[in-house]
This record gives sequence, structure tokens and C-alpha cells, in this order.
Amino acid sequence: MTMADPYPTAENLTDWYDAGPADAIDLDAAIVLPLKPPVAVYHIEDGYFASDDTCSHSEYSLGDGWIEDGTVECELHAAKFDIKTGEALTLPATEPVATYPVVVVEGTVYVDLRGREGCVVEKLRG
Repeated sequence: MTMADPYPTAENLTDWYDAGPADAIDLDAAIVLPLKPPVAVYHIEDGYFASDDTCSHSEYSLGDGWIEDGTVECELHAAKFDIKTGEALTLPATEPVATYPVVVVEGTVYVDLRGREGCVVEKLRG
């Protein structure tokens, strides 16, 4: 999107990732996008949000975790993250997860993954 075209439309989101229909993500649930490394897209009361799917403490899916009150809890060691900001809220996680802009246009969820870097997967495997 540019300043001349500030409102998102399907036409000006061609370089955003099409995550599919918004109604395919239940409230207080997530889907995991088949990317490397994967990205989770959450649907909470405040809207749709996206983050790296991999817990910053251990290599485990956040999209498969427990979602409540705007947080996601990793099933492996119970670390919690703020879905909107990616902030690590409880131990054993101390590092945040990256988050990405999300818009819903004409019933489709789009995630801006341009310039994506800093995913914790590389650090965990390092």
C-alpha cells in the first residue's frame, strides 16, 4: 500500500500472504501457515493477528497452544505470549516472538511477511 492508496484492497495486497478465509479461523483459535518457518494466524476478540508459530523457548507450535484473553500458551512448557505484541509473558520463555501486520479484506486474511527476519527457529537450532 502507498500513501496514494491507503485503504487495503485485494489488488494492493498482492505482495502480502493470502492466509485464506477469515471465517475459517474460529474465535480464540489459530491456523498455522505452511511456511518455513511456520507462521500462526490468531483470531481473538480484538481481531486477527499473526506471529512466528515457533515458541521462543523451545521448538514447538504456538498455533497448537491454548488461546485465552489475548494470550497463547505453548503446550510444551506453558510459556505464555501476548498475541498482539509477541511479548513473552511467563517463564520459561524470555524472548518475544516476531509479529506481523494482518488485514482482512473482503473476507480474506492477509499477512504482511515482507522483510521477515529474526525468527527464533534459527537461534534455537544454533
